[in-house]
Amino acid sequence: MYANSAAVSIPETKHHPGTAPDFQKIVVILVKPTSYDDNGFPQRYARGVLPSNSLAVVNTLTKQAFDAIVPNVPTEIHLLEDGIKRHADKLKELISRYPEKGTKLIVGFVAVQTAQFPRACDLIDRWQKVGATCVIGGFHVSGSIATLYDGVEDHARPGIPSPRIMPAEIQALMDRGVIVFHGEAENVWRTTLADILAGTPNTLYRGGIPDITHAPLPEFPASYFLKSFATPFGTVDTSRGCPFLCSFCTITNVQGRQMRYRDPEGILQMFRRQADRNGGRAYNFITDDNFGRNPRWKMILDGLATIRREGSSVSCMIEADLDCDRKYPDFIPKLAEAGCTQVFNGVESLNPANLEDANKWQNKIENFSNLFRKFHEHGIQVHAGYIIGFKHDTPESVARDIEKLFEIGVDQASFFIWTLLPGSEDHVRAVHAGVAIDRDFNQCDSFHPNTDHPTMSREEWTATYERSWRQFYRTENMVNAIKRCKTKAGRTNLLRNYVWYRWSFATERTHPMIAGFYRYRDYDDRRPGSPELSYGRYLVQEVFRNLRYLRRLGSEFFRFQQVMFELDLAPLIAEKRCELSGRVRGFGDWLRRTFGTAASREWLNAFWREYARKKWRLLSPHTYHWHLLTVPHSITEAVYAIRCAVRIPRLFKSTQH
Repeated sequence: MYANSAAVSIPETKHHPGTAPDFQKIVVILVKPTSYDDNGFPQRYARGVLPSNSLAVVNTLTKQAFDAIVPNVPTEIHLLEDGIKRHADKLKELISRYPEKGTKLIVGFVAVQTAQFPRACDLIDRWQKVGATCVIGGFHVSGSIATLYDGVEDHARPGIPSPRIMPAEIQALMDRGVIVFHGEAENVWRTTLADILAGTPNTLYRGGIPDITHAPLPEFPASYFLKSFATPFGTVDTSRGCPFLCSFCTITNVQGRQMRYRDPEGILQMFRRQADRNGGRAYNFITDDNFGRNPRWKMILDGLATIRREGSSVSCMIEADLDCDRKYPDFIPKLAEAGCTQVFNGVESLNPANLEDANKWQNKIENFSNLFRKFHEHGIQVHAGYIIGFKHDTPESVARDIEKLFEIGVDQASFFIWTLLPGSEDHVRAVHAGVAIDRDFNQCDSFHPNTDHPTMSREEWTATYERSWRQFYRTENMVNAIKRCKTKAGRTNLLRNYVWYRWSFATERTHPMIAGFYRYRDYDDRRPGSPELSYGRYLVQEVFRNLRYLRRLGSEFFRFQQVMFELDLAPLIAEKRCELSGRVRGFGDWLRRTFGTAASREWLNAFWREYARKKWRLLSPHTYHWHLLTVPHSITEAVYAIRCAVRIPRLFKSTQH
């Protein structure tokens, strides 16, 4: 993949503190590109779910830079997600404006992951044609340069090879005049913009791994969320880096193993400002890859607890390693006091041999149940990341592990396919060893295999991955996990997450972390080189795709009826479980089940399953009573549908702000 790359020299960064601009306006468009689906359409939705913290970081740094280098020049800064319909429409509107006389146009492609790199390159082509200066950064650029060009020099990881060549796809961008940004932006972004405005930019800038103690905090403009996200919430990185040695991960090679942190007081002030703007409420996803190793975690959690005691409803979700409780015994209680609702843990595997191969020594499987129990005791939900396709995995072993995940206390799981990610130790070792790796970066998304497995075919591997979603998120598991929640708010939050996750993998057929709600496919915006698709065939596909939405909407609606009843009526259902089980015992029993306060679909589903199993026997005149029984059961279906529909607005009301 990299054989034709050549070593390049890295020019020194220049600085132009007082350059006089020869333009009347500056427009900066910061874009988070999406990836393509298997048919060449961009992954794009009417409503997104996860905002991009990196976009917010670069937005703040850009505003700060312009205040210093061109304080008297009018500027526009746009933050846009290529994967959200309203943002994509804005991008089309913007590109139609240019070239524009007297305007300096800069388009930055931010936080570009490997799977998004092909889409970013295609967008760069379009923007360069209208005269934009294009800059690209993110984990693909930074990780590839760090491992394949710079090489890993770490006494804890000796012997990691490196070809010491610039990756061909990155060199190709620089040859086309694209500015490549390696590392983090805090120290060098102002210089980069100054060089661009002066007309003398370098082809490669080195942001490195800066001290972020007093760096400006990420900030989203209000327009970013407007009609664009299903559940808008804030994000912040309170620290960067990770001290661990996981061989499949890119974090240690991009952000370093030395933990760096922001000023805790600034973080707390940010929460206070959000609460003041939102009627006393503030929810943030703390995006640190390992919040538990932030040297100032205790100050942040104590501060959030103080804000809560003062009357503000602040809360957060974090990521932490599975050794956090042993390392810091007061970590979980302080998380609860600070309003933490969910912790994401990188479980990765329940096979000790897989964890050993991945250098995941901090994961002690025998401690998981106790750790997750402590999270639950403090009202915190457990979200596990799980990787499918390690060397020792088989379809059977994965299926057993998925069952065990739920048994040991995992409430929510995100599944990934083991992937050779550029920037990881596994990837650079594979390149050095000549392992066959797929050349299409768009498939390098942790949802498709990009190399061969030693024991599973790619079809088996993919089928095992897809089956894991259905296995974990079956109705029984969701209901039982909701019952584990200590509070009504916790149960509601978990139910919302289940709606999002099931809709993503079952309906949108993609990973929840990149999916949103209601997919858009633009006929005029497909990946170059995709198979030809006539407009007529495209329209037919769209009709059937939307019909499938209706079918899936009905299916998920009935599935979540039972889950929602368990959420709202759990004590009553538990009290009357024996009365709501088995076949209906007369008219009075049917009335109680249909119109009574307690409602459960278990008996109703059992009837329809038994009715369906009879198949052709239902044509016999001796089974007429089964047909008669469908009438009261259908009436119950209608009543339950109305009761469920009434609850839906209440369920999602708290997400609209």
